[in-house]
Amino acid sequence: LLFRRCRKIMQGASLAAGPAFRSLLLVTAALLLPLQCQALTHLSMGGSDDAAADEDGLWLGVAYYPEQWPESEMELDLKEIKQGLGANIIRIGEFMWSMLEPREGDFNFTFLDKVIDSAESVGLKIMLGTPTATMPAWLYHTYPEVRMRVPDSPDGYLGAHAGFGGRRQYSFNSDTYRKFSARIVSKLAERYGKRESIVVWQVDNELGHEGSDVDVSEASARAWRTWVQNKYHGDIQAVNEAWGTVFWSTTYGHFNEIPVPGYTIPGADKRPNEAWRSNLSPGMLLDFRRFRRDSITDFANMQVDILKSHKVLGAITTNAPGGPWGKAIDHNHIFARMDFAAYDNYPVWGGSTSAPLPSTVALALDRVRGWGPANGSTHGGFMVAEQLIGAQGHDIIGYTPRPGQAKAWTAAAFTHGALHVLFFRYRAAVFGQEQFCFGVLDHTTERGTGRKWAEAKETFALARAHASLWSPASAAASPASVALLYSTDSVFAWQAQPQSTAFDPEVEAHRLYSPFWRNGVRVDVLAAERLLPSSAAALLARYRVLLLPALMIVPDGLVALLKGFVGLGGSLWVGFRSDVKDAGGRVRREASALATLSGVRVEEIEALNLGSFASVERANATAAANATAAAGAGAGAGGECSSSCARATVWREGLSVLEPDRDATEVLFRYSDRFFGGLGLAAVTRKRFAPGGGSATYVGAGVDPLALEPLASETLDEQGVERLGVPASAWLEQAVRTDAGTGKRYLVAINHGDEPAECADGATLEPYSVRIAERGEARGREAPGAGRRARARARLRQRLGRQTEGEGQLTGWRAVVVLAKVGDALQLSNAHRISDSGVDVSPQEPSVLL
Repeated sequence: LLFRRCRKIMQGASLAAGPAFRSLLLVTAALLLPLQCQALTHLSMGGSDDAAADEDGLWLGVAYYPEQWPESEMELDLKEIKQGLGANIIRIGEFMWSMLEPREGDFNFTFLDKVIDSAESVGLKIMLGTPTATMPAWLYHTYPEVRMRVPDSPDGYLGAHAGFGGRRQYSFNSDTYRKFSARIVSKLAERYGKRESIVVWQVDNELGHEGSDVDVSEASARAWRTWVQNKYHGDIQAVNEAWGTVFWSTTYGHFNEIPVPGYTIPGADKRPNEAWRSNLSPGMLLDFRRFRRDSITDFANMQVDILKSHKVLGAITTNAPGGPWGKAIDHNHIFARMDFAAYDNYPVWGGSTSAPLPSTVALALDRVRGWGPANGSTHGGFMVAEQLIGAQGHDIIGYTPRPGQAKAWTAAAFTHGALHVLFFRYRAAVFGQEQFCFGVLDHTTERGTGRKWAEAKETFALARAHASLWSPASAAASPASVALLYSTDSVFAWQAQPQSTAFDPEVEAHRLYSPFWRNGVRVDVLAAERLLPSSAAALLARYRVLLLPALMIVPDGLVALLKGFVGLGGSLWVGFRSDVKDAGGRVRREASALATLSGVRVEEIEALNLGSFASVERANATAAANATAAAGAGAGAGGECSSSCARATVWREGLSVLEPDRDATEVLFRYSDRFFGGLGLAAVTRKRFAPGGGSATYVGAGVDPLALEPLASETLDEQGVERLGVPASAWLEQAVRTDAGTGKRYLVAINHGDEPAECADGATLEPYSVRIAERGEARGREAPGAGRRARARARLRQRLGRQTEGEGQLTGWRAVVVLAKVGDALQLSNAHRISDSGVDVSPQEPSVLL
């Protein structure tokens, strides 16, 4: 431990110092050795591994539910979790309310005291959950006003109250439930807030999950009307104007007349891609989802405030469930006042027949990283509070993860920014609704045995062996040059009106995300609002490429920012149906500003509902040859596809190039059918801006992501972003990470598939295996060093108007100075540092006149 600490000090503080300073550090450490040993004696209650694990900055553990097992087994369980499995944390308490308060006002913490004491005795840290997700029976039956109510049904019956016996039956807006929740949270904080072993406090459990985000109870209705009255400053006519209530004579005369959205006639059955259906005003539905977002956030903040008021020692978070873009919730708001984001990572669930593509899992993890606290940093690290390791399902069991697959998913979590991972769960329950949610141990597996036990142990060892690579400092040393931007308001608008039975916000985000992820580049996934306010220059200094998938509502100020971004040299990708509505949910009468910025006009639209598609083809032979490997080709309305053809699903727009931009805008994909194709309309275009500017690619149809990969490669090369190249296997995940302590670069390769895969450095990776190797001079097949240096210089010359070029050699870098003739003078247009792979890594603003 002493050696590790000294090494970290030297790496972090004395890389540039001489050997004399490093020697001084070692002498100082030696003099402090007695104090170090004394500290170790205090820290290592559970053995010598405990302090080391904490030094690594990682919490690695399991969800443990001691109330579900004989108390006599607890001591042996905890000892084996710590010493046998190698964990340093357990997660407890989230469903224990009925044990802690079996009768109203009658509190009993005896059992929880013993659990915490026992965990401490073996050196385990604790993640303690507030138990408000599952209310006791006495609260449900004595105070019926606490119950939430599900939306109305198209079959005509009134929305039903959630029955007792499940989870999240409560209304976030019930004052009574908030009162009892505040009391139990306060009791826990008073009793355990100063326990040093409790390093994390979890607020509730999976807020807004399983339909609890939408509530039409009386408590919700009252709070909804108050929310509307406050937003529109008590002006009912402003509400009518905003929602367009003159349509179908739905004008309101008083706030008490405003209903919670329900099923109306005419209407239609709920579609497969809808959480619930109402045929009321789209403006009203947008506001109602904003209200539900605020209600859930306020409930979470109430608990955060209580914990902070008691000055609890542990960090505060909550475990976000999957599928957030299908719920009336915004985790940017939820985590804003917490210490870090946490997420339950279930790539498969009950009924799953196969594992998803790793790019979809990667997108979800990058989104979690972007939730970060309110400080705006995307490098602070997050937690996977529940990482699936066995088959899951309440009544129907799904796909069983293959040997090594859970380790691969966990390695991906660390690669995308996780600092802490806990497997769900330690042992499969023998009773209850989740008795078929298998864990590290199955029902009959003995402690310390079994395939999954060994895999969990190997996973913890892998994480610790590369702990410095996952640190926030190392994450900051490996920043993303590409960002995907979304808007929760836009997501809410899509939830109310999917417009195509095939539409899914996750799918559209993945459509633009996947081609860049497949190139082996890091992608930040951020709410667009996080970049506002910001200058275009600052944005360009942070990102070279921005992706906007189907941003139906664009946040105010974003279009102006993007104009500046591409004008200064950035690259923009825009998805279909962008900037169609304003912030109130009204359809714009003017053309989409993002389409105009991209040099096109949307002439025709068509929903490609489930079962339908259109064919598109590359616009020229050279581009078609580059797209030969693109998948998804098939026959559509235009006939059989060639190798340059791809399939478009979900939606299509027929694009025409604006006359002023005709010379600057290139058609990349066009339609091949008699309708859109016969009209000569484009599907995908790219506009290049004036010299020194960037480009805007408009993806006007749901083109197969594989067909977009060559375009993504071109964009990355134009921007000088290092990429590993597109691997042959869609199941291979690759990333380059820099160890901030040593400055060394590593290739992280994860094979999520059941066939061997070839990595960028030529190594073969076996199925469900992880490889972390120091990255030397060797590059991927699509990134040979000399060729990329030449291409990078050529791009710089083209971009900056090179007249004279001088080169000088620096240690580890190649300096390129580009000079442009201005009249009779020479202006230093840009000073660039070019890495050995030919990547422009540090452009500076033009400033020097020679």
